[in-house]
Amino acid sequence: MTAVAHQRREMFWQIVRYGVNGGIVTALYSAVLVVLDSWSHLPLQICNIAGYLAAVTLGYVLHSRVTFRNHGKRDRASKIRFVLASLPSLALNAFWAWLLTEALKLPHWTLYVPIWFVTPALLFVLNRWWVFR
Repeated sequence: MTAVAHQRREMFWQIVRYGVNGGIVTALYSAVLVVLDSWSHLPLQICNIAGYLAAVTLGYVLHSRVTFRNHGKRDRASKIRFVLASLPSLALNAFWAWLLTEALKLPHWTLYVPIWFVTPALLFVLNRWWVFR
């Protein structure tokens, strides 16, 4: 197998693993957000932060050990880069919450569409080429 073919194959399997692990992480984030939003009636942005904290913790474990297991280093710098790379997801999900539920007055369930389909794509790129380099 050529070097290019090997790189493409590894990238393909990283995307597959990212989809599975990212789904698990996003499900945890969503569960925390739904539970807090529905049961505690805390402000949606507080629920977003709580979901983010749970997701970023599980996310580092899954992505460093499984998704990008053969790619890059696992050191203190990668942990710091992971947290820094996750901050845009916190901001982006806060934006979705504001835009959809505050500005557009849509039901809270609508914010899960971009949370599941837009935010993860951004994070894959940051993780692949910056965090686990």
